[in-house]
Amino acid sequence: MDLLAESAPPSGGAAFDEILIAMVLVTVVYLPLGWFLLRERGGHATVLGRLADATGRKTGLPRWSALSMPLAVLSLITAAFGVYWDVPIHMQNGRDEGPLANPSHYPILFGILGFLAAGVISAGLAKDPLPRRTVSFSRTWQVPMGAMVLLGAGLIAAVGFPADDLWHRLFGQDVTEWGPTHVMMIGGAVTCSLGVLLLLAESHQVGWRPSGPPLLLGRLAQVGLGLAGRILPPVRREAPAPKVQDQVAWATRVLLTITIGLCIIPMAFLMEFDLGVPQFPAATLFIISGFLTAWIFVAGRLFFGPGGALVTWLTYLVIRLLILVITLPVPDITRARWLLFIGAALAIEGLALVVRSRGPVFAGTAGVLAGVVGMAVDWWWMGVFMPYPLPPETSQMPLLLGLAAVAGLAGGLLGWSFAHHLERSAGLPAASRPERVTADDRGRWFGTTGVAIWVVLMGLFGVPSAQGVTEAQKECGERGCRTTYEAQDDEVLFGRVSYADDCIGQDRCQSVVTVTTDPVDATDDAVWFSAIAYQGNQEDDESVPGNGIVTTAMESTGQPGEFRTEEPLPLYGRWKVLVRLHLAPTTMVAMPIHMPEDTAIDGDAAGLVRAEDGDAVPFVHEPYLLQRERKDGVPVWLWSVMYSAVILSWLALLAFFGWCYAGAARGAGRPARRGRDLVESPSS
Repeated sequence: MDLLAESAPPSGGAAFDEILIAMVLVTVVYLPLGWFLLRERGGHATVLGRLADATGRKTGLPRWSALSMPLAVLSLITAAFGVYWDVPIHMQNGRDEGPLANPSHYPILFGILGFLAAGVISAGLAKDPLPRRTVSFSRTWQVPMGAMVLLGAGLIAAVGFPADDLWHRLFGQDVTEWGPTHVMMIGGAVTCSLGVLLLLAESHQVGWRPSGPPLLLGRLAQVGLGLAGRILPPVRREAPAPKVQDQVAWATRVLLTITIGLCIIPMAFLMEFDLGVPQFPAATLFIISGFLTAWIFVAGRLFFGPGGALVTWLTYLVIRLLILVITLPVPDITRARWLLFIGAALAIEGLALVVRSRGPVFAGTAGVLAGVVGMAVDWWWMGVFMPYPLPPETSQMPLLLGLAAVAGLAGGLLGWSFAHHLERSAGLPAASRPERVTADDRGRWFGTTGVAIWVVLMGLFGVPSAQGVTEAQKECGERGCRTTYEAQDDEVLFGRVSYADDCIGQDRCQSVVTVTTDPVDATDDAVWFSAIAYQGNQEDDESVPGNGIVTTAMESTGQPGEFRTEEPLPLYGRWKVLVRLHLAPTTMVAMPIHMPEDTAIDGDAAGLVRAEDGDAVPFVHEPYLLQRERKDGVPVWLWSVMYSAVILSWLALLAFFGWCYAGAARGAGRPARRGRDLVESPSS
């Protein structure tokens, strides 16, 4: 135990030398980039500008999107590789020795730098022809709206990296994907796809038309949809198939629809569910999934026409398979699973076959169906493919599907607004439109309403709550110094622990654990009741169970209130072992069974936790245990100020994204800016 204590990694911020290295890496990337762009704005030819022009000649894209779009996508893939490598090794191994001691942090860092660089390059290379609607950086410097979205997403992600170190210095380690600064970094990454999509639409506005593979893709889609029209039963046709002369515009719509599908990548916030270690209520899984699928699949169906929801679903499936493939070279990590989402796409397509309207009522109804039908199908899929503790108990499904329905309504309204603004931004010719979204200014209000509903749902059901109050206390006695949790409230649940093999703390100890709850009906409203052992991976130890993480069900023995783990749990060394109880709708508590001493953190919670055979152990608010590295004694006002700052920055950024999309849409139908038009005010 002393050896473990001495080698404990730091729980606060990074060492100064690692901060210095990170600053050097940022300088190496941005100093040359800034020099190139200053020369470009001064009218001098540079390698960067010539590369953008050469890429533009090959693709037909304007110079301000020819480099930035592929760079943003490549950076997104790089960061995804790092994140889906980083999170599993934290689950299996624990904290890092430092932020740069973990190799998975490098692709995350360079991915974040790439998002911001994509926006900077797009803004720096912005020369005519430009979209009609731009933002003025100076009298002669106008920036496309898509570049502004990339800049916003890249900036919040880039700020999140140093802010993460500051956060750990103030509050300690909050080891969850949804920590505020983690949300800044991951959120910036997943929203950069909005910038890619808007740049593509603005490129079409100034005359870009796909050729080569994109055009071939459009023709293949036309053939496929033609065959589908012969196989499917006759229905009211929404619009005739495009003629040969419209195939270029058709290919544009195919490419834009695929890019709409790319915008589903905020599903990365479900990673903890995908890996089997959810730290937030199951309701959030249904709220996020219902909202995302309704938003993206409804937008795809409205924008593309018949088959649009399936096109965006196929994009989602390709993304999930790509994440799996790029992490395969990394050995011995837990692989993320994923939800299927096919039910939501089929429900939207089915409704569109029998309903003529394509207004917000259709979008809202389609969103509700996506939430209910889609998540009902995925509830079955969870039992087939997703890691334990999914799926939730059957008795909780009415509530969870109801939340998915409301989230789907919100997503459907946003999807209608999204398709509406994108169609106007791209300025596609009417002849190529399989169906049209009503061209009025209601879109922004429906979109804002959808986002507001989703934010309220997450606020109500996204924060874990506790049942009763418990407090960590460190005591020293005959058994040495231990951390225990003492009940401070009569509503606290208890569990009496017993072991099939009473060897806890001994080397290689593994035992089936039995828990008898008090009261005996404590689990009647359970969403899940499970046990987890994590962060137990030892270097050069091939016999470690589960490669450092074990999850198992708590099964009833038939006796009132008595449950037993389905598999034995490791109860020694660095393993942290909890029995987890999630009660509807948001209560999340856990019994600490075994946790090693951690001298790198302060407070009573840092001591050895060991529940002996026969001990009655209280169920503690689960975040207290999963985030035991958080510092004690931090003023409440400081928590409030910092959380408020992060939340407000995100709400401001979402509003900014909406303003950019609305601005690009209002410029539709006008000629591209050239020459003297460049000095026109963006508000014109």
